[in-house]
Formats: sequence, C-alpha cells, structure tokens
Amino acid sequence: MIQRYRVLGRSVAEGDDLQQLLAKAYAQKAQVLCECRKGTDLPLYISHRNDRYVLARWPGSGARHATACDHYEAPDYLTGMGQVRGSAILDDETSGETALKLGFPLSRGSARLAPAALTNDKPTVKSSGQKLSMRGLLHVLWDRAELTHWHPKMAGKRSWFVVRRALLEAAASCRTKQEALPHVLFVPESFKLEEKEDIRARRRAALERVYRSRDEMMVVVGEIKEIVPAHGAERIVLRHVGDMPFVMDQDMARRFHKRFAGELALWQAQDGPDGKSGHLVLAGSFARRREGTFDLIEVALMPVTGEWLPYETSDERYLVGKAVAEKRRFVKGLRVNLDTDTPIASLVLKDTGEEASAIHIHDRDNEVAEPLEALLAGQGVAHLLWKEGEPLPARVSRPPRRSWDAQQAA
Repeated sequence: MIQRYRVLGRSVAEGDDLQQLLAKAYAQKAQVLCECRKGTDLPLYISHRNDRYVLARWPGSGARHATACDHYEAPDYLTGMGQVRGSAILDDETSGETALKLGFPLSRGSARLAPAALTNDKPTVKSSGQKLSMRGLLHVLWDRAELTHWHPKMAGKRSWFVVRRALLEAAASCRTKQEALPHVLFVPESFKLEEKEDIRARRRAALERVYRSRDEMMVVVGEIKEIVPAHGAERIVLRHVGDMPFVMDQDMARRFHKRFAGELALWQAQDGPDGKSGHLVLAGSFARRREGTFDLIEVALMPVTGEWLPYETSDERYLVGKAVAEKRRFVKGLRVNLDTDTPIASLVLKDTGEEASAIHIHDRDNEVAEPLEALLAGQGVAHLLWKEGEPLPARVSRPPRRSWDAQQAA
C-alpha cells in the first residue's frame, strides 16, 4: 500500500512534499491523520529530530492501524511492552514526550569509587514493570526506533549509520529522572578515517558528563567488536570506538561470562567475523576512572541478525531469517522486563490480510503450558504455534491502493 497522510487538509503520500507540509503543520501545532483505514481517524504526532520531521503513532495506538501500515504495532499483550506501559513508560499525549523510569542509577557517591558491576547478575531479569532494567531500556529504544520492523525494501539498507540515527531519534522525545535521555545516552558515531579528529572531538563533547565527574554515569549502546584479555583483566571493545575500551577486572569478567553465557554463545555461533551475518549489541551504564579508562556498571547484551533484528534463541534466529528470506513484512516481539519463562510472540506477520498473525515458537511434542494458552486466547491477531521446518502463514496480496483523487471521484 502507499502510505498516505492527511496534513493541513491535504492527502499526501510519503515522499512528495511531505516534509514541507509537516514543517508547516509542526509550526501550527496541527494534527496529522494516518489514512491507512478508511473512515477511521488515526492521529499521529510530529517530532522535529536531526533536521527532519518524523511522524510517530501515539503510544498504544499501533494495533488500530491497518496491518500493512508502517505505523502498525503488535498489541501490547503479545510482548513485554504491556507490562511497562503506564508504569515504567509514561507517555504525555499533549507534549509527545515519554518519561522513562530506570531501575539503575546514573550517578554514584564519592565513596563508591569501585563500580558495583553487573548488578543485573541473575539468570533472568526480575519481572517488574515499575522500572526499566538495562535490558528493558535497550528493548524500549529498539522498539521506539522501529528497528523491530521489517519489510523487503529494507534489505541491504540497515547499516550502523541507519541504526544509530534511528536510536537517537527515538531517544529525542524521552526523558529520565528529569533529564533528557540524549544527555545521558552515547551511541558511537560511524568511524571514518578521513574524519578521525572531528569524530574524536564530537565524542569528547558527547561524553562531557563523565569527563566532568567520576560520580556521573552515562548509557552506551553499541556493537561489540571483541572481548580480549588485558593484563589479568578483560577489555570489551565496541566497533567505531576501538580506542575507548571498557575494562573488566577478573571478578567482573567471571560474572559477565556467567551471566551472559547464552547471548555470547549465540554471538559466537554466528557465521564469520565481518558482522554481516549478525551482531551483538551491548547496552550499559558506565563511568570514567581517574586514569581515563571506562567501567561498565549495569550491562545487557542482545544478539541481532545481520538486519539488526533481535532474537533470543537459535530457533528464533532461524524463524526471523526465514521471514526475511521469504520477503515477509513483520514486527519482532521484545521481552523488555519480562523473565524468560513468560511467553511472548516471537514475531507478528503484517502481510496476512486484515488480521495480522502472531507466531509463537513451541515444540508441539510438549503440552501447551497455561501462560502460553492464555496468550493464544488474546484477541486482535491470529495465532500460530510454529516449529522449524513448518511453513509460515500464507502472504495475502493486496490490490494497489488507489490515489486520493480516484477515491474522491468514485
């Protein structure tokens, strides 16, 4: 379908002169409507980010959009978003801003010079919707950046540059602890040798908070390049900032490998070292030591495919890869704060007609547990229990959407 919006009384397709109209609507604080469902008012809000005007759905409204619409989102009950929305995530529909409640500190007292690293050192993240864990924050940012969305035209177009831009745009309308999230978020800029000194200067400015005080912390989101031994310790090196390693002492390294054994194993099982077959994303709070090195405090790891789509298990990676290879349109479900025993939909197919299809990975040789049975009873989508080797629900082709003038003439 052609994505169309009603802006200042005009129906306009994505592209065209949409940016110019959005600039006028933004200045006039005028409402924009998505036209994906005929006869249904679906308001969107405008954000001005990085010299662009971005249209976003109102929180919790994504399931009301047509399944083929770019603004469609799986119902909250299928993912971990339902647990945290309204508690750890507070949306202000007047301003378009979102307040995030974090379950980890962004500063430490002078008496706490040694970091209490990996405070999330548990087999699973505690299931609490009151505050976001580090993994919860990473998942919320990934979801708001729509890096969980996929359609065939995205193939070959998701580089770190694109991922970084989407994350920063998603963070632009978020606040935490009375501070704008971009002030405490560091996402490494794509490295270019010819711009080395300029990039370094911009990085130093972005890290001003932790350079100013050893008690202050920031949150880094980046891709792990390597984890290497370093004089009795270990260093985590992120891509694009190879000269900014995060040092782990022996005790922290031991707990890191224990806590994230599953994520590290999935990363190591990816094909090839070039990153094209997959990546391992790290999110972590960090502080700067007097010596100039950086300590990670709270950490989360997230394996993603070569298309930067998250997955939790090898079965789920196969499912996501199958959907990409078959050129399907879908949204990837994220766990946020939910523990690993709580079922969620692995992905929701958007190309199965008027009703989306939620795909649940399950070994049918085992009985369906009560929590999964309750999830399968949820309304708003069709549900499918799936296992490797089985086909996905058939794609439903739609006739091309007629132009607005043609609709008016009819």
